[in-house]
Amino acid sequence: MIDKSDTELGMLDSSKCLVTGVICVILAVAGCHKRPVAVAPPPQVTAPVIIRVDAPVPVYLPIPTSLDVYASPPVPGAVEREQADSAFTAGRYEEAIQAYENLLLISPSGDGRDEALFRLGLSCVLRKSGEPDWQRARTVLKQLVNDYPDSPLKLPAVVILTLRSQANDLVGEIKAREQATRRLSLELERLKQIDAERGRRP
Repeated sequence: MIDKSDTELGMLDSSKCLVTGVICVILAVAGCHKRPVAVAPPPQVTAPVIIRVDAPVPVYLPIPTSLDVYASPPVPGAVEREQADSAFTAGRYEEAIQAYENLLLISPSGDGRDEALFRLGLSCVLRKSGEPDWQRARTVLKQLVNDYPDSPLKLPAVVILTLRSQANDLVGEIKAREQATRRLSLELERLKQIDAERGRRP
């Protein structure tokens, strides 16, 4: 026979388990819901306090109709460049040579140096007094080609150097032909005299 106290104890244990399980489920479900975040009410804004100050109204000077011209410091070589370009454009090549050489000394790394070298080379060749200075022109144009490989004036400088080299070769050939022609003429004269002397012999 089953004792009544044992049954009551079993029921009590199972009801404890049931209650514990229900509490765990309630806690788990309650923990999954987001709790509302408490938001603090915005602070009260007080109206600004306006203080009236009696002050004189400022007097503004009239805007000038013309402003003084601001003189920036001169760029190194600007005067020399202007003089050189003016002389070159006017065809005064001796003056241009001096001005471009001064410019290149004063401004060894300035903008437009490639143009100054190119015009100096042309001035050396185009000068009106004396023979063209091809040696100086060749030196200056080679400097332009070597120092400024991206310059738009590189190609014209190379063309001038190439044509001058070809002209020198032709001049050399012409001189060689003239010398050969002179030697041939002298030899013909000598042979003619020898032949004339043979004709006189009895």
